[in-house]
Amino acid sequence: MENLAAKNGKSRKPVSQQDPTMIPPMDTIRILEGIYEESVRIYRSNLRIVGLGTVEITAARHAMEKDEQGAPIGTFATPTVFLGGSNLLLENLTIINSAGQGEGIGQAVAVYAHCDRAVFRGCTLRGHQDTLFTGPLPPRPRERAVFGGIPIREHHSQYRQLYEHCYIEGTVDFIFGGATAYFDQCQIHSLRHYRNRSTYITAASTPQGQSYGYVLYRCYLTGDPDIASVYLGRPWREYARTMLVECRLDDHIHPAGWHNWDQPANEKTVTYQEYDRLHAEELRKHRVPWSDCLARGSAEWTREKIFAGDHFWNF
Repeated sequence: MENLAAKNGKSRKPVSQQDPTMIPPMDTIRILEGIYEESVRIYRSNLRIVGLGTVEITAARHAMEKDEQGAPIGTFATPTVFLGGSNLLLENLTIINSAGQGEGIGQAVAVYAHCDRAVFRGCTLRGHQDTLFTGPLPPRPRERAVFGGIPIREHHSQYRQLYEHCYIEGTVDFIFGGATAYFDQCQIHSLRHYRNRSTYITAASTPQGQSYGYVLYRCYLTGDPDIASVYLGRPWREYARTMLVECRLDDHIHPAGWHNWDQPANEKTVTYQEYDRLHAEELRKHRVPWSDCLARGSAEWTREKIFAGDHFWNF
């Protein structure tokens, strides 16, 4: 798929010079129904990838795999699909990291979205720990010298992503990263951890000064039967921003809602909010005091406002 995308390339004005209100010419790749066992890297921009029928792209790389020197390859070498461009539309695709979970597996990314002006429409993303990474990476890692993983060829001034009517599943931090990402009417499903301990849905690393991080808009948060309680999120970095707007939550969500990742200082810098006109008062009794439960204001959280009038989803 990477080779096909490269062959279809055409000379165009750089994305940074394009009128943000205009939709650029798009090349289209249509994938016939089937199961494709491969890891895919796409560095192209202005590209539409559409699944015809049931299309699964699956691979099973995981962080504890060993490289040629015998060292673990790490989280960011594991994605089934890597996206590195701008103006991208993925539609009707199922993308899976089938490595599973456990001490010998660790993180296993299904989609590494290092992209701007990207739309995922009607897609299914399956994995366990770290299913979806919404770039960019933080400035530096905390536990190793370098992040490693897939080579980055292009950095973007913004990372704006829309997930529309998608299904995303996982266990620990299975939506994580620094993008401004809008999840519109998605099902976010928590799988049972192999130890059946409490887990976390989001782990935003929103850069300091960025206006928006994750917005879950009218999403449905579900969980496996008899699952241990699940937190809405914890901050991968201290300025994490995550908002739930008119979402429906099943009973698996921990009453406290949010976790500080065992660093109390994060409580002063994160922004965690829920907008629920019917249940805000009741939620406020249980949620951590450093989050907000609001009955009004949900009308302000439209995709048009979050993306400052750039209608890039009109592909």
